Amino acid sequence: MSRRRFLVMARAGDRSLHREWIRGERRNFDLYLSCYGSDPARHRGDCEHWRAKGSTKWPALAEHLAEDAALVGDYEAVWMPDDDILTSTEDICRMFDLFSAFRLDLAQPALSANSYHSHAILIRSPGRVIRYLNFVEVMAPILSSRALAVLSPTFPLSSTGWGLDFLWPQILERDIPGHRMGVIDATPVVHTRPVGAGDIYATAGKSAASRDLARLASQYPWADLSSRGRGSALRLAGHVSEAALPSFLALSLAWMSRKLAKWRYAGHPKHPLG
Repeated sequence: MSRRRFLVMARAGDRSLHREWIRGERRNFDLYLSCYGSDPARHRGDCEHWRAKGSTKWPALAEHLAEDAALVGDYEAVWMPDDDILTSTEDICRMFDLFSAFRLDLAQPALSANSYHSHAILIRSPGRVIRYLNFVEVMAPILSSRALAVLSPTFPLSSTGWGLDFLWPQILERDIPGHRMGVIDATPVVHTRPVGAGDIYATAGKSAASRDLARLASQYPWADLSSRGRGSALRLAGHVSEAALPSFLALSLAWMSRKLAKWRYAGHPKHPLG
């Protein structure tokens, strides 16, 4: 079977939105579903690669990567979204094309204004194509093949995903000099469920987050995973848009945009699928 250039690799539960991702006629990506829930086989016909697996997102994906290393290794980049992400085939294709064109190693699509979110800086910035940011959330990361190779050993260490997104930039800084990270504003997605309300917390429990963070700190003692270190991760280095701006001005605008976003979107109505 011929393979497309890119791979979407996702956990799919009973309420998965992955069928919205493949409605379009043309795709530059294959779909790999790791299914769980009341009937894991229900999604078997929706994808090129189907597996059934219990556990939570990152430990399960770690097992799949170990079992299917040769298969996954054939793709140029892998997107690993949560199954409550709403987007279209066309936007996923464009997202991958931009990821490749800008030679990114770790990125994510921006979130729409009506998305549930934890970090205002990840909300779409109108007029931007991408923003170079040293933070990508575990909700929907895109990884180059070389980034996947150095970051995948962290996957089984966090049952909730907590701490991974603050650790990853530090690993890339150490292991891949000259790497590029960013948020792709041109292809925003909708996060349709409240943060912390997904199936992962029903399985692992919110208290597991602190244990995951402690485990990561033990395995990577050189990394700064303190509250101060996590906060310093949210920094914008520049962006690509119709008008180029110096990095210093980009940083200033980023600070103002974060403050504005927190105020502007505090009471914004969320997506009805939530």
